[in-house]
This record gives sequence, structure tokens and C-alpha cells, in this order.
Amino acid sequence: MKINIATWDDPEDLQNLIDSYNKSNNLDIKIVAFENRDGSFFATIESDKLSKEDAFYLGKTYGIMIEDFKPKGIL
Repeated sequence: MKINIATWDDPEDLQNLIDSYNKSNNLDIKIVAFENRDGSFFATIESDKLSKEDAFYLGKTYGIMIEDFKPKGIL
């Protein structure tokens, strides 16, 4: 399954989140593309084991991380 997700300009943060999620959920998610579309950043992730539930919880975790970064001035 491939999924396109909106992100910010640092793919390393997304990769760290994915690595952690993979480890705790025994998955194989990887970033296969990262692109800047007129100032908006998108990543394409792919996994043979990714379920709809995993995609939801990965997105939820990503959203929590973004909300945590905002008050710290990271975003």
C-alpha cells in the first residue's frame, strides 16, 4: 500500500517517527518519495504490511508530534 501524506520540510523527523512506529508495531513502512509542491511538502510512504488502522494511528501520532513541536518553535 502506498499513501501520500502532507508533511513539513524535514524528512528526518518523519523518518524518525516511522522508524519508531515500525519497531513498536513490527511493520516495514518506508519513505519512497519526498517532494516540494510549490512550498507544500509531501511524502509518499509504502509498506506491504500497512493496514488502514496502522495508517490512521501513524497519522494520529504524526499529528500529536506536530502539535508538540509548535509551542517549542520547531514548526
